[in-house]
Amino acid sequence: MIKKKSKIALVLAVLMISLSPIASLAEVQLVEAPDEEMNIVPISEPIKLEDEKSFQYITFKGIIEEVDDSENLRILVRREVTEGLDVLWAYINEDVLLLNDKTKDTMDKTKLEVGMEVSVIYHKDTVMALSYPPLLGPDVVLVHEEGANGFVYVERFDEELVSFDNFLKLILEDETIILDRKGNNYLGDLENKDLVVFYDVSTKSIPAQTRPEKIYVLEDEQLDYREVKLSEDMIIERNNIKLIPLRYVAEELGFKVTWHEEKRGVELLNGIHWTYLTIGENNYSYARMLIKLEMEPIIVNSRTFVPLSFAEEVLKADLEMDEDGSILIFK
Repeated sequence: MIKKKSKIALVLAVLMISLSPIASLAEVQLVEAPDEEMNIVPISEPIKLEDEKSFQYITFKGIIEEVDDSENLRILVRREVTEGLDVLWAYINEDVLLLNDKTKDTMDKTKLEVGMEVSVIYHKDTVMALSYPPLLGPDVVLVHEEGANGFVYVERFDEELVSFDNFLKLILEDETIILDRKGNNYLGDLENKDLVVFYDVSTKSIPAQTRPEKIYVLEDEQLDYREVKLSEDMIIERNNIKLIPLRYVAEELGFKVTWHEEKRGVELLNGIHWTYLTIGENNYSYARMLIKLEMEPIIVNSRTFVPLSFAEEVLKADLEMDEDGSILIFK
């Protein structure tokens, strides 16, 4: 006969096991029994707690409520939740990988329509506008079509092809289709790369192991080397602070510049690099932060000027002084 205290301890032990993160993870994995037994490939070394990596990508799944193509194409996506973010704007530019989960192929952004169910997937460090609804440039937008089979997972994978969140391990085969974000065959290594993985079945191990059907590699887009040369007559001074013409510099560095008359603000976009500033306010948005510089942006002769430090602090460019006194801004 079990004593009363022993019974309580036993119940608590069962509850702790059932509520543990490992048990929960095993329960929520969406797996199907494969037609043929899948050989589980052992990881070379067990993952140590201090070596664990965290997730890199966030998924926002909802319904397209609005498609705005008046300037830069963007979609308003809403999801039904009682807590947390319920709606956001997502820019759909040439840097976004737009995929259909049924065909597993890329899509034309002009096919996006109100009512579609989509997953907006973005890196956890993605710059997000400090507004409601927030606005961001995602890495991947996945369109969910009725009748789609299998699963899609977006994450960074390490040298053993284990996702950084320890959810999935890839077992590559000759039949695995591996493409770059433009749909061309990718011949490089997959280690320590950000991947979009289409797969069907997986094991019930931790991490789950799968033989993926198709993989897209999210290689970081590198800007072409660009250089802007500002002669002395293009630079003005206010209170001994050098100011530079915003539009000229930003566009030369590859940014799309949009003027918002009603808010007297300027929006800059280059891929997932987004920033916003308001005339007369010393608040420059960058990476979800507000940066203060030597002074606020001003308008002189119908042109917006910002402190020279804006190029380094917000546009993340490098500055050099040329021999003739002109300033070189490049990235």
